[in-house]
Amino acid sequence: MVSAPRKVLCSIGAGPHAELLEVSGATFAPFATHHGYDLCLRGEVLARDRPASWSKVQLVRSLLRVYEVVLWIDADAAVVDGSVDVLDALEPSSLMALAAHSTNEGDDPIPNAGVWLLRRHWKTQRFLARVWRSTGYLHHKWWENAAILELLGYELDPRVRLVRPTPMYFRTTLLGTEWNSIPVDPSPAPRICHFPAVPLDQRLSGLRAIADQLRHSEP
Repeated sequence: MVSAPRKVLCSIGAGPHAELLEVSGATFAPFATHHGYDLCLRGEVLARDRPASWSKVQLVRSLLRVYEVVLWIDADAAVVDGSVDVLDALEPSSLMALAAHSTNEGDDPIPNAGVWLLRRHWKTQRFLARVWRSTGYLHHKWWENAAILELLGYELDPRVRLVRPTPMYFRTTLLGTEWNSIPVDPSPAPRICHFPAVPLDQRLSGLRAIADQLRHSEP
């Protein structure tokens, strides 16, 4: 029997986000244990010359040198239903997966790397290297997510639209919103709830409410 691929779930909670990861990480751990993921939770940024969000690219790149599958979940997200492994949703020919959200009228659904699943492959590493080199997006409001969008074939202005799908776009699974349920595009049956683009205290209160609910639902 062929052994299961080695998998890791990772995130970073640095500075003011450390408190977020303390709460969300407690929801990551049961999911990781249940589905055979190692857990890599970091408390420091890896790219000190860039906005903190870019450090996810560096962490994912380094872990893909060791693991067959890397699952990134933002520190302001929580696993609320860990019964299913997101890897089961990755199409056999795909190298990565993320959910896409409908947030503004006129925009195409926008892939969101707050939950980001990647499979080890030289094409994945090449894609990540190109994301890292996209320095024109260093201070974009979506940081590395903006670079990911462009490299998948989206234009960002004046509307987010898929205009020239790239080869990596066709190797990407667009997950349902249950894997990255956000307030502006919520899933009716979320597996991961995410609180992006709101003040830190609101993110923390949202995560704590989920953690309390999960504790009370334990048998």
